[in-house]
Amino acid sequence: MTLSHLNALQALEATLRLGSFTAAASELGVTPAAVGQRVRTLEDYLGTELFLRTPSGIRPKDDVLSVEALLTNSFSGLADAMSDLRNRNPGSRLSVTLPSSFVENWLTSLLSDFYQRHASVDLRLDASNRDVNLANEDFDFAVRYGAPPKGRLESVELFADHLLPVCSPGFARQYVADPAARSLEDIPLIHIANRTSDPSWVGFDGWGLTFGFDPQHLDHGVHFTKVSSGLQSAIAGQGLVLCGLVEAFNAIHSGLLVAPFGPTLNCKTEGLYRLLWVPDRPMGRLQLDFKEWLLEKASAFSRATETFFGEG
Repeated sequence: MTLSHLNALQALEATLRLGSFTAAASELGVTPAAVGQRVRTLEDYLGTELFLRTPSGIRPKDDVLSVEALLTNSFSGLADAMSDLRNRNPGSRLSVTLPSSFVENWLTSLLSDFYQRHASVDLRLDASNRDVNLANEDFDFAVRYGAPPKGRLESVELFADHLLPVCSPGFARQYVADPAARSLEDIPLIHIANRTSDPSWVGFDGWGLTFGFDPQHLDHGVHFTKVSSGLQSAIAGQGLVLCGLVEAFNAIHSGLLVAPFGPTLNCKTEGLYRLLWVPDRPMGRLQLDFKEWLLEKASAFSRATETFFGEG
């Protein structure tokens, strides 16, 4: 069995134990469709169906039920082993998984301050938006954007986000002569693919509709799948990019980017950035300090964004 099937086995174990893809999805923090896909991947690998699909739901086959206890005990044993290793070797290691855009455009500039407090820290940052099960993976914390976490996790809010268009100062002078205009015709646009399930995370079409822009000129331009690529393109003067303030703020603060239509033309998101951790897992001094430090930085950022919007 290859390591790539652990997520599929975990989905199978949770479905057997809880009785449905929906209940398993709630515990794992993913969608029911994702759980179903993982189970189907495992079925393809094994060459046999594990569940009977009926109009009333799914029903596990008898031979699958016979391994339910083995799966549950195995994943419980993995969690116990990870906890035991963590408690025996707390050391100076700190491991955090965070969205790649959050690390690259918000956190990185702040890390020198944390290193001044903990010069010998062995900091491991997993820049990823993938599904992570904190109970079974070797992370002290996760930062994730979206709705409150489901399942057995503790969390604390960091901040919300605001979507607004930004560009380089030179681009603004050339293409946005009148900030009161409500058309993006002839303005090169930079689109960033939506990587969240938050319905309030809008693109140029949703932002333009909110503020009365001509809908015929909101879909042209270049499309990027990565936030950092879109931001770098905007900094280079290649277009107007719609992105989250969390990602653009440092570039705005340094003068690399400006909000040519003013800061008030922003769409606040419903989703929030949150710090997550497993509640029953003991924290050492390093983990407690990181949590306190990140909350301090989040509070300072919230105050800075209030000032930014107040200047509009």
